[in-house]
Amino acid sequence: MGVKGVCRRCGRETVIVNRTHCLCDSCNYRRLHNGLSRLEYKLAVKRPSSQTRRKCTGEAELFKEIWAERAHICSHCGRQLPSPMRVGYFSHIHSKGARPDLRLCKDNIELLCLECHARHEFGFNYERDSR
Repeated sequence: MGVKGVCRRCGRETVIVNRTHCLCDSCNYRRLHNGLSRLEYKLAVKRPSSQTRRKCTGEAELFKEIWAERAHICSHCGRQLPSPMRVGYFSHIHSKGARPDLRLCKDNIELLCLECHARHEFGFNYERDSR
């Protein structure tokens, strides 16, 4: 915490946050950011958005086609898949890492409920692993 005093740059009597240079908070900020105030700095510096755009792979369009063509039923347990369409309902039979050439092949994609998809991806067997 700073001590009350007079800022060398603006001359106001306020809390001194930088005792070496004897500066208030706003003058110290300007010193550290090339003379820009907080507002000027925020306007000048473009920050990347929190949601970075992903590279278009074509999977979203393929998933929409499959959702329109096939019945909305899990191919493992037969459970009805509720609308709206979710990416988690689509599972690659051969993984994208093992067979990148089959990434956009409709025959390599099956519709699964979220529970069966988790079992397929992570190898969890409820009968064996729940004991």
